[in-house]
Amino acid sequence: MDNLAWLSILPPIITIIIAIWSKKILPSLLVGLLVGSYLLHPSIIGGVETAIENIIKILSDKDNLQVLLFLYLFSGLITLLRKAGGINAFSKSAGKFVKTKNGVFYTLWALIPVTFIDCAFRIIGAGSITRSLAEKNKIAGERLAFMLNNTASPVVELIPIATTFVGFNIANIGQGLKAAGVQDKSAYSTLLHAIPFEFFSIVILIITFLSIYFQWKKPSAAKQLQHTPKETADEMDMVMKDEKPEIKPRIFNLVFPMVIVIVLSFFFFWYFGKDKGGVNGTISSVIAATDPNKAMLVALFISILITVVIYFFQKYPVKKMTTDIISGGNELMNILAILIVAWALGAVTQDLHLSDFIKQQLGSLPAWSIPVSLFLVACVVTYFIGEGWAASSLIMPFAISLAVTAGAGIPICVAAVITGGTFGDVSSPVAGMTNMSSNIAGADHTKYIKYLNPYNFMAAGIAAVLFLIAGFV
Repeated sequence: MDNLAWLSILPPIITIIIAIWSKKILPSLLVGLLVGSYLLHPSIIGGVETAIENIIKILSDKDNLQVLLFLYLFSGLITLLRKAGGINAFSKSAGKFVKTKNGVFYTLWALIPVTFIDCAFRIIGAGSITRSLAEKNKIAGERLAFMLNNTASPVVELIPIATTFVGFNIANIGQGLKAAGVQDKSAYSTLLHAIPFEFFSIVILIITFLSIYFQWKKPSAAKQLQHTPKETADEMDMVMKDEKPEIKPRIFNLVFPMVIVIVLSFFFFWYFGKDKGGVNGTISSVIAATDPNKAMLVALFISILITVVIYFFQKYPVKKMTTDIISGGNELMNILAILIVAWALGAVTQDLHLSDFIKQQLGSLPAWSIPVSLFLVACVVTYFIGEGWAASSLIMPFAISLAVTAGAGIPICVAAVITGGTFGDVSSPVAGMTNMSSNIAGADHTKYIKYLNPYNFMAAGIAAVLFLIAGFV
């Protein structure tokens, strides 16, 4: 068991090394998955069979399918908004007022209230809207990608209602509390108490905002003059072309569908949680009981139907809209493939007992060092496997037990795991969100990673110090 647990760190390490060397994300993840699968069943056929089985398990999981379908359909909706001239109309209107690089960044931050419900929603939606403004103002692709990604997961993580993170974190915390035998705390109240301790997300948001005015790391001169790169990571490029709109461009064609998605998301968060939350259930109990992925997907699907009806009366043919939605979804297929293989890699590392290995290393630490240790472990694990949710699923169950056993605070330990996962989400070369950000922004993925490193690692260092201080307090 000990040897197997030690071997669990090899697949993610190999993945990172190959990704840095080859600059190819999907092949690197596949190699890591095959290595991990071989360690589980040491034969060529056994390894390949195990890898395929893990991918099938990922695709058979209802929650995973809901996330993948949500991303596919949302990418299709964005294409629909673009073809209807909504994004073009907004960009032209905003272009009359946005005349500087800082103005583009202010616009991107101002879009948070209508793009906060999911990190992918934030990246795709805000990126699609601001990319043309960034190009006009000669903002380097990697700087736009940095601003997009660092205002996605860190923002969503800190909002305790109507986001995809809420339900996922509540489920993880609930399992951890149950495993630790804690019966006097609810998962949702624990999540609320953890938010002030999510130091990395808070610090990186401050640093990202300050980077508008003070750049510690600047893109190359060539990139400042030439926004759009010739190639992106894995040759992925979700091109935001200035195509001829199918109907008359209107800002309404962008704003209304986006608002509908937000409003319906809130409604279905309540609708799918009200029965499980009880007749006299509080807002927190309803949110804790809801199915966030299902709520988001249903809200998006209905929003697309409403949007299609609105566009139809503006003379946008239904057949053409259907084709455009499918075409838009297909533009995200490389990202979806990366997510699927990354999730499968996370499942393999779990089967290799990565959580047991980590628990063995942390079991004898003093109480004051538990929060910072959990944060650093979550950072490293997520950076390796590229999936914050997978890392949280691995670490959270024993993190709460460790907090109870060592006498450390449960909320701060929960925050350490969550925000450590966020570090990996916005920093790892193999993370789906970093790839999605560079893709949407039209940035060279390798240059984007080099650009973000000083900022994100600085934020992680500051967060580690804060966790250390809070551990003593």
